[in-house]
Amino acid sequence: MNNREKGFIDYPKPDVVYIDVDGTLLVDDSVNHQLVSWARRQHNEGKQLIVWSARGADNARRAVELCGIGDIVSRTLSKPGYVVDDLGHRFTQYMEVIHVNDINSNAQDCKPAGVFVGSI
Repeated sequence: MNNREKGFIDYPKPDVVYIDVDGTLLVDDSVNHQLVSWARRQHNEGKQLIVWSARGADNARRAVELCGIGDIVSRTLSKPGYVVDDLGHRFTQYMEVIHVNDINSNAQDCKPAGVFVGSI
C-alpha cells in the first residue's frame, strides 16, 4: 500500500526551517557555531529561517542576537503550547525532523528541504 492509499498526501516540503534555542542553537549557553554555519547555508539556498523557543519569543530574540544571525532570521517565536490539527501528532509526517547532533557531526551533508531542528 503506497502513501496515497494510506490517506497520506505527499505535499512538497516548504522551504522553511524552524530552529530551536536551548540545547540546539545555544548549547550550555554557548553559540553552536556549526548550526549557525548550517543555517546560513540553508538561508543562502533560499530557505526561510524561524527561531523558536519553549521559553518564549523573547528568549528566541535574545538567542538570535547572541548568535549574530538577525540578518538571516525572518521570525522569532515561542514554541506552541498547543497544536490543533486534524491529523493530531501525525501532522509531523509532512516535515523532516533533524536532531542537532546530526548537523553538528555531518554539517556539510545535511541538506533537507524544509525541517524542524531540535525537538517539537
